[in-house]
Amino acid sequence: MRSSFALLVAFVPSVALAQPTAEQKKAAIKWVTDLQDPTGGFYLAPQDPKVDSIPRPSLRATNGAVRAIKYLGAEIPNKEKHAAFVLKCYDPKTGAFAEPGGKADVASTSIGVMAAAELGIPHEKYAKAMDYLKENAKTFEEVRIGAAAVEAWGVKDCPFDLKPWFEIAAKEFMGKSAAPAADGGARDKGSMAAMALRLGRTSDVGADALYLMCGQLDDGGWGKKGDKTSDIESTYRVMRALYLFKKEPYAVPALRKFIDAHRNKDGGYATKPGDKSSMSGVYYAAIISKWLDDMEKK
Repeated sequence: MRSSFALLVAFVPSVALAQPTAEQKKAAIKWVTDLQDPTGGFYLAPQDPKVDSIPRPSLRATNGAVRAIKYLGAEIPNKEKHAAFVLKCYDPKTGAFAEPGGKADVASTSIGVMAAAELGIPHEKYAKAMDYLKENAKTFEEVRIGAAAVEAWGVKDCPFDLKPWFEIAAKEFMGKSAAPAADGGARDKGSMAAMALRLGRTSDVGADALYLMCGQLDDGGWGKKGDKTSDIESTYRVMRALYLFKKEPYAVPALRKFIDAHRNKDGGYATKPGDKSSMSGVYYAAIISKWLDDMEKK
């Protein structure tokens, strides 16, 4: 059950409380673009001046950066260089993507596909990545992030049958008692619903969306099972499902305030209030804010 505070907030008009200003968006864009590697790609975070090493661009950071820039309303700079960096992370023999010097896996390959699609790289240049995902995605978390890659590729153009992925997802939750919405249940339901919706499946919009909305905590976001406070990654999962459902959360002002609490003076956002800014923090803040903006326009 949601607390009396959250129930009260549900009846407050969805005003644009703590909505990012034009200056704040500009500062966030600058924070992101300042992390470009001269040869292509983006860094996860600013280089620590105490560390005597050459910064290395990251595939995950590059995917987050190009998406965040778009959601913040700007054009991706040096697009060709970033596209070249993404392709350097791709192995045409295996079809897998990997971080520079790292090991390939389903997550990095899915991220690579998303980044490649965002940068407009032709499918034929990384076509075997879909074969890799088909053969290697075996857990719910793998098919969940794989679904994001298929969505970026184009669901109608997906070269393999998605039925086994839905079977993996169903097995993950089959026979398990659903946790209360405000105790991690919304995160689980949101993860499952978003995967299905991204791959073109339908869902019970009324019941599922209501369940997700009832999981919003007093601090404005959503959290994991056993946590009393929200975290931005769980909030992102639930909000993606609500956005696909075309349903606003109950307490938009509280959610705006939750996101704003992650903003730092350097223009970036942290994944946890008070921590240093990171590309992940900026991505989560930018996309959730964009979803809320889109919802409020309708």
